[in-house]
Amino acid sequence: MKKILFLSLIVILFSNKFLAQDTTWVQTFTFDSIYSRRANFDFPSELNAQRFEKILMYYKLKCSPLTSWDQYNCGEWDYLTYARVFDHTGNFDSIRKDSYRFLSNFTSPLTIPYLSFPNNITDGYQRAENFRNPTPLASSVINNSNSTGTYPFNTASHGGRFQMLISANELIAAGVPVGDLQSLSLFLNSLGSNGEMMFPNISIKSTSATSLLNFETGGFTLVYNASHGAGGTFPVLTNGSNELLFFQPFSWNGTDNLIIEFSFENDVPAATSLIFETEDITANTALSFEAKNGVANLNGSTYGLLELSDLVIGNAMTIEFWQKGNGVAGTNTSFLEAYDTLNNRIINIHMPWSDNNVYFDAGVSSGYDRINKLMSTNEIDNTWNHWAFVKNQASGEMFIYKNGVLWHSGTGKNRSVGYVHRLVLGANMNNTNIWKGSVDEFKIYNAALSASTIQNNYLKKTDSNHPNWSNLLAYYDFDEVNYAVDRSQNQNKLMFSNVGVIKFNELPLAGVQQTLKRPKISFGKGILPNVYQTNLITQKKAKEPLVVFQQQAIPNHFDITNSFWVTGSGAMNNYDTQGILTTSLPYATNLDLSNDTISYYNTPYEIIHDVEIARYITPYGINFDLGPNGFSWIYDVTDYQQYLKNTVDLAAHNTQELLDLRFAFIEGIPPRDLHKREPIWSDFRSYNYGNMYNDVVLQAAPVVLSDTSSMFKIKTRMSGHGQVGNGACCEWVPNDHRISIDGTPRYNWNIWQTTECGDNPNIGQGGTWPYAREGWCPGDRVKDFDFELTPFVQPGDTVNIDYSITAVPPGDPGTAGGNYIGAFDLISYSAPNFQNDAAIVDVLNPNNWEYYSKFNPTCSNPRVVLRNTGATALTSCFIRCWITYGNEIQFNWTGNLGFMEEEVVEIPVNDLGFWMDMDSTETFTAYVSNVNGIVGNDEYLQNSVKQVKFDAPEVINGPFFAWLTTNNKAVENSYKLIDGAGNIIFQRNQLANQTQYKDTFDLAPGCYSIIIEDTDHDGLSFWYSAQVEGETNGQMRLRYVGGSYIELFPGDFGHYHRYDFSVGFGVGLNENKLDHEIAVFPNPTSGETTIEISGFVDNEASLEIYDMMGRKWLTEAMTASQHFAESHVNLGGVPSGAYIARIVTKNQVYTKQFIKQ
Repeated sequence: MKKILFLSLIVILFSNKFLAQDTTWVQTFTFDSIYSRRANFDFPSELNAQRFEKILMYYKLKCSPLTSWDQYNCGEWDYLTYARVFDHTGNFDSIRKDSYRFLSNFTSPLTIPYLSFPNNITDGYQRAENFRNPTPLASSVINNSNSTGTYPFNTASHGGRFQMLISANELIAAGVPVGDLQSLSLFLNSLGSNGEMMFPNISIKSTSATSLLNFETGGFTLVYNASHGAGGTFPVLTNGSNELLFFQPFSWNGTDNLIIEFSFENDVPAATSLIFETEDITANTALSFEAKNGVANLNGSTYGLLELSDLVIGNAMTIEFWQKGNGVAGTNTSFLEAYDTLNNRIINIHMPWSDNNVYFDAGVSSGYDRINKLMSTNEIDNTWNHWAFVKNQASGEMFIYKNGVLWHSGTGKNRSVGYVHRLVLGANMNNTNIWKGSVDEFKIYNAALSASTIQNNYLKKTDSNHPNWSNLLAYYDFDEVNYAVDRSQNQNKLMFSNVGVIKFNELPLAGVQQTLKRPKISFGKGILPNVYQTNLITQKKAKEPLVVFQQQAIPNHFDITNSFWVTGSGAMNNYDTQGILTTSLPYATNLDLSNDTISYYNTPYEIIHDVEIARYITPYGINFDLGPNGFSWIYDVTDYQQYLKNTVDLAAHNTQELLDLRFAFIEGIPPRDLHKREPIWSDFRSYNYGNMYNDVVLQAAPVVLSDTSSMFKIKTRMSGHGQVGNGACCEWVPNDHRISIDGTPRYNWNIWQTTECGDNPNIGQGGTWPYAREGWCPGDRVKDFDFELTPFVQPGDTVNIDYSITAVPPGDPGTAGGNYIGAFDLISYSAPNFQNDAAIVDVLNPNNWEYYSKFNPTCSNPRVVLRNTGATALTSCFIRCWITYGNEIQFNWTGNLGFMEEEVVEIPVNDLGFWMDMDSTETFTAYVSNVNGIVGNDEYLQNSVKQVKFDAPEVINGPFFAWLTTNNKAVENSYKLIDGAGNIIFQRNQLANQTQYKDTFDLAPGCYSIIIEDTDHDGLSFWYSAQVEGETNGQMRLRYVGGSYIELFPGDFGHYHRYDFSVGFGVGLNENKLDHEIAVFPNPTSGETTIEISGFVDNEASLEIYDMMGRKWLTEAMTASQHFAESHVNLGGVPSGAYIARIVTKNQVYTKQFIKQ
């Protein structure tokens, strides 16, 4: 009698609206919000006064060609995305920015002593000049003069290089015999300022070439290097013939042509150059570069800042330069970056990034336009190439040219370049991601140069003859002097972070000219002793000046108002021929710059807390799809309900996928009431791994606990990023994370996703999706790790919370450059609202939520998540589950769960009749009661019941076989057949490479699963494994014996793929019909009833009759033949109502509903 009363109570309970729970849905972003990822949403004001059992956020994504991120329906890359609430406090603040009036080579000393520049402050370098004593020689004039010029030594310049080709015919015609050439004579027309020719070098090489198109570089023999003039080896030159006696002869073989190279460097040039007698020529036999060629050598710790600043570049731009990287392949570099006063990127060139792509960014607005392309090894390192980066807002185009030829382009790039506050060369705005290598001929234009202009001029010096001369904003050729001079009309200085950046050890790349003159020369011949003497002379080189920018504070930034070069305090040094310092004489300065602090205040801003409520990593989107209706993730955001009221400033995801985001406010009583969420250190942010380990960040923080709260929790959300060091930290490195309370270690956890990535239901992504990572997986939510603080503290306490992490490996210090995105929150609560209470918080299976699709649909033993929601430890409870109410399975659970602890509970199914869906609702219900031995409902019934929708697994009837074709890594694979309780019926775990296995099964009625696993998490066929490991493709499928295919397993399934099915019956009424006919007559019936089945029954069948409560009223054996069975039964004593006739044969179960009047 008591049992009947209890069942009646349950019937009333579950026919009530109570199970639906009062839920308010708030829709925010929709699939139509294609471009919007931050907006204000008005949440219903009535929610403010309500109490909620929990708040869930439904995060649905969909791939679509409408997305604006890139050309893929789902974005190509696995990006971090955040669901964030911007908490507007209504309080305002303004930040004071301090700097110094004078900035000198990136430093700001209080006093800058200096000398005006230019001046005569130099360093001395000993130069060894070789010579033989002058001896009369017979000479042969090679060519006659008909003009004059500065070739081969323009002594009014700081240096130069000249090469000329003398043919063998010319030598023969001049009577030059085979053998040693002992001297070369140059003929002067004018002595210029003083007749000096200081620090020359003359070299000769034999060649078969008949023309000179580029400077020759190798095979030369130095024959002369003696200076003429004050402090030189010889006196000044004279008008007329000047014989230069070689310190070693050059042997001519009588058949080769000769190339003569003249070069010099002199930091104290003459006011007026020597003028030589020259010959006008027409052939390509002479090349000249009339300057001291320099390049900027950035050594990996050096970068530059342009005076060009605080200007509007406008709608078009070109940046040109010659570049040669030095070991930057595979690293994150910024060749240059320009930014505005809000530190927004305006222009950027990564060359390369760690994926060896060049990234060209340009444009103002929310974001910037970008094009990128993979670079080859020779384009990144050790080879000089000319590059031109062009942005044209009017046409929406961006271009990259290499060596005068279009190399890459993009369209639809419609942002203007806009306002540039500062431009950094060789690094980013933070002076990190430093690029290493050499740069020459660096130019910036506020115009989009045409392809023909780039092609026609990239090998030339830029001057007023250039078609875009008026658009040239800055031009540094790094020639002549050891500081950067702007060769444009604007005189914008360039400040490097170190001295000694400009080097003069490279051949010129632009400005080499085919000359139409060559000097008149003659060769001296004769026999001389091959013994030379060496004279040490001092070559003076100018002391490199400091670059000083003078700044002024104006609203929102510091403006560069003046710039100048000065010689800072120091000494005039002398060095020997090996570059070793020999003497040092300090010089006095006579001027000082007094550096005072200058400040401005930023525009007042509202204090807004950037609160992360959830984190998600986008899938690798190439050839990937999230289904026609999208894919949903569910987050419990109950701990953030203080921010989800009134007008909510919400941001979520990015524009790689379409986003539908809504919140479910489920009214009721929570296990404990939320009082407050607050950050422990700061709102979510990035932390450098090295700083985390060295306790530079996340240091012990004193936290004051509320004296009006009773319970406290630490909520953490962490994900590791970066691929730095040998271990590729911190994406690919598992670290231990620890939190100490008042100096005592309390929590130690690991966020490494060992199998979770390969278990992701979103299989078949691009990229390396299935491999384990530190705290995240592509195409999945980032997990929260919560730690109960209450046992270790008291309300009102001040507690010290400290974080620590695994040490940076001593053998791999580069890993310290990795980073974590971390959120560490303190959540304060009331005391528990219940003493003895339990909740079914989730149903893993059966469940049709797509996130559980790896193990659904199924009729395996149901699994539910049981949580203790009462203050008293949960040690026992009674769990009941049903599809049709009254036809239930039951489980007495015992264990020990503390408050808010949970456990997955598997409920055995001992009768396949449990899976009958007599009401066709496709709804599974789990219900917990009898908590801790207290019979009946617990203290809060609403969380005791969990209902989910489910789908029926497929049905297999008759013999079938599993057909596995292994790949060449079969050792990674195994497969098994299990029943609904997880018992292994068959398995194969010793597989041979590239072998076919066919296993045939003819199963009894029941629930089954076939599971194939891969220990490397790369399935049977995965593009990355094929490309990197040479792994071949395998295949798995199921097929009826002699019939059609049942299931084709995906090859790219990650860790495992599971196929669930039933045999001999179907889950739900619709599937039970199969191919048999059941008749009940009369129907409705009042007593005598005939029930029969037509179809193959194999001479055996039994009849069971159930009411809608699942109670069995009758069971008997039917009269059966091979294809027919029947029973005649008297139902006169059965109460009126709806009933189910259930017929069980050897192979299947069939049902039919009928009415008893």
